[in-house]
Amino acid sequence: MVETFLRATLLGVQLGMTLALIAAGLTLIFGMLDVINFAHGALYMLGAYFGAVIAVNLGSFWLALVLAPLLVGLIGAAIEVLSLRPLYGRNPLYHILLTFGFAIMIQGAIVQIWGGQARRIAQPDLLTGTLSIGSLNYPIYRLFVLVVSTVLIAAVWLAIDRSNLGILMRASAHDTEMVDALGIDVSKVFTSVFVFGAVLAGLAGVLLGASRSVNPGMGMGIIIEAFVIVVIGGLGSFRGAVYAGLLIGLVTAYGALIAPTLTDLFLFGLMAVVLMIKPNGLFGTTEAA
Repeated sequence: MVETFLRATLLGVQLGMTLALIAAGLTLIFGMLDVINFAHGALYMLGAYFGAVIAVNLGSFWLALVLAPLLVGLIGAAIEVLSLRPLYGRNPLYHILLTFGFAIMIQGAIVQIWGGQARRIAQPDLLTGTLSIGSLNYPIYRLFVLVVSTVLIAAVWLAIDRSNLGILMRASAHDTEMVDALGIDVSKVFTSVFVFGAVLAGLAGVLLGASRSVNPGMGMGIIIEAFVIVVIGGLGSFRGAVYAGLLIGLVTAYGALIAPTLTDLFLFGLMAVVLMIKPNGLFGTTEAA
């Protein structure tokens, strides 16, 4: 019983940190650009498919882990520059409809190019097998995903709070006209944030694609979880996305252990409770809401 609980806890933390990677990109894009990006799940799916193709054709999981997110970032840059940029400052409904349309187009393109059959990213030999943690044997690959996700989240958090780039990002979101008057091209800052969010989504796609099925429906499933995290954590709050990601990961793992068929009920029930107590989310602001 104790071993099962520990296994579920490790799985929940690992899943939570990986979901936080996806939700962090989503909440950064909203916090900076005021764009609710429904195409974020499709970018995550693209990362998984690019990773699968690269791993098969180049025979390296590590190249897939590096190249696939960069390719997703390029597509994210094209989406932001060519379609989203002209809509900044307009009704948010335009952003929702546009990004939702991109999500449908990307899913359709994936089915057209790679078909509807599920595939898998092969795990590297170095990360196969299990590691003994006391009496618990746990997959090495899942521990790798946990470490990578945690390090990336910590690095992004420090960059936002402590670096000059983070200061510039916050200033651009708070007072675009003043930053632009100082000679800084705010449009490039916005593009960089959108691309960075897309890269995080693509990276999560590769990481989870080696432990989950890679299929055309994976984007829709993950975007629902990501939006639950963003709503619980608070719109635009990076800290909220991280804490809510961990919470959702643990609820998912424990829910699968207690009542697998009711996991979605637990997730949305938790979201409803949080919103009734704090309508702006755990760390959200009234302005963002």
